[in-house]
Amino acid sequence: MAGNWGVNAILGLIAFICTYLFSYLNNTWQTSLFRAGIGLLVFYVLGYIFRFALLQIGSKKNGNYIHKQALDEGIKPQVDQKNEIDEEPIGESSFQSIPLQALHKGEDT
Repeated sequence: MAGNWGVNAILGLIAFICTYLFSYLNNTWQTSLFRAGIGLLVFYVLGYIFRFALLQIGSKKNGNYIHKQALDEGIKPQVDQKNEIDEEPIGESSFQSIPLQALHKGEDT
């Protein structure tokens, strides 16, 4: 994933401290500690999600990011090849309508 767990742990600890201090003013220390723990978990997970999203956006801007990374690691990147046999012209449709009577062989149920 993008980066290491330490950055997310620091982000979670900052959220833990801020949540605990703000919650302690109006609640008991047990409630404050519980809410701070939830804040730590939420910000820890959101840190991964946010950094993953940034990595995806950055790789789309630089289209050869995956190929460059693969070449750096010594892996041969796979190139997408289009198969012209499977492609249909845009104007034609492969759907053919069948009358309902022909589908049921004219039988009434």
